[in-house]
Amino acid sequence: MSSGGDSAVERLDLEQSKDRLQVALHRQRYDFVLARLRPEDSVLEVGTGRGFFSQRVLGSCKEFTGLEYDADACDATHSRLQGRGAVFKGDAQAMPFPRGSFSVIVCLEVLEHLADYRRALGEIHRCLRAGGRAMISVPYRRRGGPNPANRFHIYEPGEMELVAALRRYFGRVETFYQYFEEQAWMTLARVLHLRSLIGLAPVYRDLALGTPQTTARLKIAAKPGGWKINLLLLAAEPRATPHPA
Repeated sequence: MSSGGDSAVERLDLEQSKDRLQVALHRQRYDFVLARLRPEDSVLEVGTGRGFFSQRVLGSCKEFTGLEYDADACDATHSRLQGRGAVFKGDAQAMPFPRGSFSVIVCLEVLEHLADYRRALGEIHRCLRAGGRAMISVPYRRRGGPNPANRFHIYEPGEMELVAALRRYFGRVETFYQYFEEQAWMTLARVLHLRSLIGLAPVYRDLALGTPQTTARLKIAAKPGGWKINLLLLAAEPRATPHPA
C-alpha cells in the first residue's frame, strides 16, 4: 500500500472483521465502484489488502491486476484469487507498471497511508490509458492533516486540496460523499455536542456498533444529507500533460 514502515500498514478482512460499521462502510464503497466497472476494463486495484474486494473486481472486468505493499496481505490476495489475475508487491508512490497500462485504477482508503499522496496521484495518472478513469476514496476531512486517533493514517487529505490535486491530472473530477443520514436538527446537535442532552446518544452508539437499523442510513451521494464519513472521487479525461502545481 505505502512506504513508511509498519506504521503504514492497516488491513481489514471483511470475512473476519467484527467491526460491523466498517464492514458496512467498506461494502457500500465496493458496490459503488463495481457499479461503474465495465466488462472490457483492465483494472488495477491499488492496495488490495487481503483480497476480499479483489475477488469481486476480478469478476467484473476483463483483466485484473493488484498492487499491495504488505507482503502477508499480498500473499493472502494471491491465495484468494487462486491464480487468476496478477498481484504485485509494490508501492503506490512508485508503481512497477509501464505508462498507460490500465483503463481503470481503483484506490480505496490508501492515500491517507502514504508519506506523499501526491506522488501516488502522479503514478495513477501515468499508469492510466488515454480515456481512463480513477476511483478514489479517503476519510472525509474538510482540511487535511494527520489523524491522532489512527496511527496508520499518516496524512488525511482535505477535500478541496485533494480535488485540486486531481484536477492537475484529470479534466473531469466528480465528488461523492459517504454519509450517515441525519435530519438538520440532528446535525446541529452533533456539531454542538448536544447528542446526550437531547437523547440522541443511543443513535450514534448504535451506528458505532454497526446495527442494521443505523447502517441502513449510510448513503453515498453527490449532495450529502448528514454526517460526512468518506469522500469518493471519480476522475476521468486524463490530461496529456499535468497542469503545473
